[in-house]
Amino acid sequence: MHVAVCDDNVADRKQMERLLGRESDKRLKETGEGLFIDAYGNEKAMLSHPMLYDVFYIDMCKTPGITGTDVARSLIASGVVVPIYMCVSDIDYRKDGLPKQVKYLDKSIKVAELAASLDEAQAFKDSCIPLIELREEKETFYVTEEDILYAVQEERCVNVALKDGRIVNIRDSVLNLFGQWEHYETFFAPTEHVLINGRYIKNISLFKLIMIDGKNFPLPFSARKYAKMMFEKYGHHH
Repeated sequence: MHVAVCDDNVADRKQMERLLGRESDKRLKETGEGLFIDAYGNEKAMLSHPMLYDVFYIDMCKTPGITGTDVARSLIASGVVVPIYMCVSDIDYRKDGLPKQVKYLDKSIKVAELAASLDEAQAFKDSCIPLIELREEKETFYVTEEDILYAVQEERCVNVALKDGRIVNIRDSVLNLFGQWEHYETFFAPTEHVLINGRYIKNISLFKLIMIDGKNFPLPFSARKYAKMMFEKYGHHH
């Protein structure tokens, strides 16, 4: 589990790192899985890649012009849905009207309360549908497997077609995407330039795959048997 700490009090930040480090060691012995901990003294670096984290611990009360509440609201505005824990010291964040995903711990942080918050974050992570990151030059999209119809190689880029009609253009290759997505059983590559989500095959003819949006793709003979199996198992006739 990836944990972010954002605290502009150096002593408190170091203490939180120590507490999380001990908790990580304990979990590693018990479950074989520790914690990956990043600690920040300001919000800028953390807010540049917020979707990396499974839980946040925030207290910003010494930096002019920004508080922990501002950081929490920025995280939520960027699409973060995981638990955000406000660590209450000089500012009582409970009074700031933050959404339900925001929870509270009083400083000094108690070991049992920290462990319970990590358990809650782990339970939330286990219940979530995993997201796929699609990074355009100026924007990053987070989608589920079911959001993707297909991906098509266009020279050095891949156009990823989404169920809602959007096309996301990413600098990647179909081969590399297939490597990243192969644990999703619904994806397969009939050719080296096309990656299909089997859920959205509308029909198969002798030499073509027809998708639910009307897009057709060549179907080599060598891939026909597997395509038919995917269509029977996942295709849009279900």
